[in-house]
Amino acid sequence: MTFLEKSNLLMLGAITLVYGVYFALVFGGPLVSGGEINTDIALMMSNGLVIASIPAMVAISVFGHIVIALLNRKEAGRQDERDALIEMRGDQRGGFVMAVCAVCAMGLAMIAAAHFWIVNLILAGLVLGEIVKAVSRLIDYRRGV
Repeated sequence: MTFLEKSNLLMLGAITLVYGVYFALVFGGPLVSGGEINTDIALMMSNGLVIASIPAMVAISVFGHIVIALLNRKEAGRQDERDALIEMRGDQRGGFVMAVCAVCAMGLAMIAAAHFWIVNLILAGLVLGEIVKAVSRLIDYRRGV
């Protein structure tokens, strides 16, 4: 496995972990208890969790990339045409998912939905787009381009 594949796998794991915890905390309680989501309280809670998720992502990615770079000193930083093509294809696929979620969020805004739902749909679109991008890259690295 190349350095770029390991880096991609690290970011996929970090995004899945951090934002999986975020969405589980924001939506898990009301869904398990069967109660309604109070959007005002949930929005205040989710604001704090989003702010906390940023340093968590930075810490995981920096520490993980340092470890990967130390273990693969020869490969770190090298990229060829195949890597650039795989990166571009992943960006295209992830961008499509983000665009679909952005259009859906605009639809929510047009029907005057609560800010909580709009904000979380935008965040879900960003997260899903990154997950699609990472999975797409992993598949392209395994199958070849």
